Amino acid sequence: MTNTAPRLTLGQPAPDVTLVDIHNQPVQLAGFWANGPTLLNFLRHYG
Repeated sequence: MTNTAPRLTLGQPAPDVTLVDIHNQPVQLAGFWANGPTLLNFLRHYG
């Protein structure tokens, strides 16, 4: 598998993406930025 996304460097803002929350609803990342810095945590699921 090849990664075609550009790499981010330290201090560079993350792209505004839409992700799916735990209720399977789309959530836009920019909606969290309005309240301050945002931390994303991705978990791998093996099952």
